[in-house]
Amino acid sequence: MAVLAETTAQVLVDDTVTLPLAAEKIDEIVARVQDLNCFVIENKVIFQGILHKQIFFVDRKGFVRHVAVDIPFSGFVDVPGVPAGATCRLTATIEFIDFRLLSPTELRETVVIVVGVTVTDQVRKMTVCSNTLPLEPLRFGEPNTVRVKGAGGGVAS
Repeated sequence: MAVLAETTAQVLVDDTVTLPLAAEKIDEIVARVQDLNCFVIENKVIFQGILHKQIFFVDRKGFVRHVAVDIPFSGFVDVPGVPAGATCRLTATIEFIDFRLLSPTELRETVVIVVGVTVTDQVRKMTVCSNTLPLEPLRFGEPNTVRVKGAGGGVAS
């Protein structure tokens, strides 16, 4: 397998979420990117994914409430010289999150996602599952998850 090209793209996800109850403040937002897909056309990679957010807020009675939001995003990046049908792989990192409570029920969020794109000449092969143990230890938890507390934005570490 030879790498034909590697590049990055930035995606801005700007969204207003309607909260189910009036909020006094936002306690925490936990965000991650999931369900990444890509395909290659001549000289270009088109990608899509879901920005999944868990929003924790304090209601007017002082109780911490929760709402989950899935926001689809998509984009493309020019990759000169790659042929249509080549294989692509994606990585995604949340680079920045900013949020502001516009009203007790309206939350404005701005997220910058950096998408890493690798194009290879590898032909897609069928995956065969077996009942043997993995050679590497299993890791639990959500990789590349970002937590933000307090208004004014957060930078992924």
